[in-house]
Amino acid sequence: MEKDNRPSAVALVQNPALGALLIWKFGKAYQEEKVTDLPLMPYQFLVLPLLFHAETLDYIRSTNPSSGLAQLTKKLGEHRELLLAIHPRVLSMRSLTLDSIATGIASKQLHLNYETGSIRSNASRPPAVPERLKYHFRGAEKLGRWFARLAPEQVFSLLRVEP
Repeated sequence: MEKDNRPSAVALVQNPALGALLIWKFGKAYQEEKVTDLPLMPYQFLVLPLLFHAETLDYIRSTNPSSGLAQLTKKLGEHRELLLAIHPRVLSMRSLTLDSIATGIASKQLHLNYETGSIRSNASRPPAVPERLKYHFRGAEKLGRWFARLAPEQVFSLLRVEP
């Protein structure tokens, strides 16, 4: 019997090319919100675990852009297991995040400053966003703005993630 080599439904969404676009979108929003700074490398490891988890993405979707990360974590905290599951997802998705960053750098969407550990989202036009992924992109934008409004230790503390 021949093995089916088609990618799984998860692999079709959770892939480095899409990850690179979401990290780029996150960075663009961060840079627009906080013009003087760039997002640090550890932030990048939070983006995909938050956006690629359907329940968490639903909470991001339902949180107003002006409400901020504290409101999101308050909602997640009402279902404590969702908030506590973020850290293990961050760890399990490290490889995908690194592959996504590498893809973004190779495609010149992202630039890693090795001295500061920051990642700049370069000016570029991403492809049109398919309807099925619009909430992922909107979520990346919200996260970028929310993270820019807080100190790094606040972001990691609110999300219960050890940097």
